[in-house]
Amino acid sequence: MKIDDKEYCNVCLKESNKDESTVYMRAVCRGEDIHICTSCVPHVIHGSGEIVKSNQEVEKEVRG
Repeated sequence: MKIDDKEYCNVCLKESNKDESTVYMRAVCRGEDIHICTSCVPHVIHGSGEIVKSNQEVEKEVRG
């Protein structure tokens, strides 16, 4: 998810400006455009989409 020009992983909440080497992929989950960091991609591929947080959940956790 993108908040204030920063990407956040919809799985682990990794923030793009904290680690310059992290790559984010955009995907669609339950009809929402989401971002997933490459570290979490295997968990989504080999696990399930249930670990993916909705954009509303990410925003709630990020903004506190």
